[in-house]
Amino acid sequence: MKILAMYPRTSRAYACVLFIGLSRSLSWRAISLGRKTASRPMLAGSLHDGCRRRAEWVSPICQRQRLTFRRYATTPTASKWEFAVAAAADRKHIFSSEDADIIRKILVCGDGDLSYCAEIAAELDQLGIELYATVLEEEDIHNQVYKYSRSNTGAIASSGHKPMFGVDATTLSKYFGNGDGDDDSEPILFDRIQFNFPHWRGKANNRYNRQLLNDFLQSAVTVLSPRGEIHVALCDGQGGCSATSLQEWKGSWTASMFAAEHGLLLARIFPYEAQYNLSSHRGVDRPFKLGNSPKMHVFVKPNGVIKTPRDIQLCCRHELHIVIPDDDDGTSAICSLDQILAGDAIENIIQQNCVPDGVRVEVPARKILEIHESHGSARVAVFLVVYCSERYPVTREMADEWRATAELEVSKFIPLRENRRGRTVSHPFPYPALHPEIKYHTTGKR
Repeated sequence: MKILAMYPRTSRAYACVLFIGLSRSLSWRAISLGRKTASRPMLAGSLHDGCRRRAEWVSPICQRQRLTFRRYATTPTASKWEFAVAAAADRKHIFSSEDADIIRKILVCGDGDLSYCAEIAAELDQLGIELYATVLEEEDIHNQVYKYSRSNTGAIASSGHKPMFGVDATTLSKYFGNGDGDDDSEPILFDRIQFNFPHWRGKANNRYNRQLLNDFLQSAVTVLSPRGEIHVALCDGQGGCSATSLQEWKGSWTASMFAAEHGLLLARIFPYEAQYNLSSHRGVDRPFKLGNSPKMHVFVKPNGVIKTPRDIQLCCRHELHIVIPDDDDGTSAICSLDQILAGDAIENIIQQNCVPDGVRVEVPARKILEIHESHGSARVAVFLVVYCSERYPVTREMADEWRATAELEVSKFIPLRENRRGRTVSHPFPYPALHPEIKYHTTGKR
């Protein structure tokens, strides 16, 4: 005898509990689709909380609430959108407004046949959250292309939400800002903007998909609330944020780099399992494959508190060439030659005087060039300086300004190699690729 009781699915964790009756005993087993869970209520995440996923058990929104899902048994459970309202009180020490973290408006872009929005529409209505479900096609074309277009549209509208057709995700301010030319109209700002698996229509290479992602992020930030989040689901490897080599990074869509150029910080990444009809493959009503490990990428506006985990930070690097004097006479009394050569003094000077709060400076490698190697009259110490996006976005333009300031500040303490000054920093790259690249350049081995 088997009795199946299903919890409502969430965008972060989908769980069901299978109750198995054995001949003499009963046992509970938990089945997690996308993440391990215990046989207890669902996990609730938070909007920010310093960019750390919450890992505590929470009670349902309403213990008396009983929801019916198709043929499954009814059960009082935590809502699939409970993270929208559950943890606001716990984060008052971060945000001054008491209701700053509560999701009121959600915008979903490019929702294929609208099946994702149709799946979550009823529950969002119960939570008092407004849903704007948008697709690129005009309504008549959408009805012709997708088999369930009309039924999904009806499900969204019947729950009090707004299905919208002909909405270009790369020009969102046109539809929700003041793009209509009416100065009296107030722009609509969203607490969550979500785009699941964006892809250029038709067969395309990464160049077009990168452009689509870049244009979407640039557009979305204009209609994002101050403490809102942009969620972008990408297939395994597309985001590139965990790339361990520059080659792997260059083959991705470089999501965090585009986000940084528009003032956004990649706050976190987590596994994402699509529990809806994946219907739009290159603009036709056909399913598509997501690969082994699709990921949800969460972008936010930096506020000085949200801290990006080190393994998804974005970096830029450059070399700093210092002329080593024959004795300590050529150095400042503030720091000794040994401190400079160790790299600690260089790191402290740049961290304290050259970068904004929220950017971490590292000096992970150095080498000494003898006179015959430096082709000069003195030995040279070469330091690798890295700028990391800890709580503040890092772009190449910003990093190059910090590099110029660093050269100026360090030269106050010890002379620099003049023919190596003014060289532009590297293009941004993910932090996981830093040390493998250092190893490759020093040993020639990956």
